[in-house]
Amino acid sequence: MRLLYKVADKEILKVRNEIFKEVGIPSLLENGFEFSPFKTSWHGQYDKSSRGYIYDFCRLSPKNNLEQISVYIFGSEKWIQIYLNIYELSPSLDSLAILKDSEGLEFGTPNKISTRMRLRVDDYKGPPLFYMLFLPEHKLGKFYTKDGYFNKVKKLKKLIETDMKNIDCFVKRWHEKFVPNKTDWEGNLLIEVSKS
Repeated sequence: MRLLYKVADKEILKVRNEIFKEVGIPSLLENGFEFSPFKTSWHGQYDKSSRGYIYDFCRLSPKNNLEQISVYIFGSEKWIQIYLNIYELSPSLDSLAILKDSEGLEFGTPNKISTRMRLRVDDYKGPPLFYMLFLPEHKLGKFYTKDGYFNKVKKLKKLIETDMKNIDCFVKRWHEKFVPNKTDWEGNLLIEVSKS
C-alpha cells in the first residue's frame, strides 16, 4: 500500500513565506508599494504568538489615498492571507517617509478594518460556494504525492505573482465595494463613510 506524501507544517510555512518573498514583494515594489513606514509595522519578521510571518506595505495614490496591504502567513494553515484597505488622509501627504515617526496603530482598530478586503475571498461576486469550489485562492491546495505537492507550490507561486503584479485590479474592486474613511496621519477617524 502506498502512503500519502506528507510535508511538515514547518516546511509548508517556510515554502509559503519563500513564495511571497520571491514573487510577491518584488511585484508590489514594482507597483509603487513600499514597506510600511509606521513604527509598529511588520516587515517579514517571525511572530512567535501567531507562529508565522507578517508583512505591511503602503503606497500613496494620486488622489492622496493611503493604500495599505497586510500579508499574514501563519504556521497553522496553508493560506497566504492578503488584505487591502484604503484611507483618505487629511491633511494631504507628499511622502510616506513623513509617517516614519507615527505608530499607525489606529489604522488597525475595528471601525477601520470594517473596510478591509481580503484578496481572492472578499472581492468575488456571487454565491460563496461557487468561488470556494471553482475559483483560485491564495492557498496551498491538497496534494497526495510529491509531484502533486510541487505542482501546488508552483501554482500558488504563479497566482501570487500574477495577483501582486495586477494589484490595481484589486484596488479598483475595493473602490467598487467601499468608500475610503477619512483619517489623520495617525489613523484617527475624521469622517467615517459607510459601504458604497
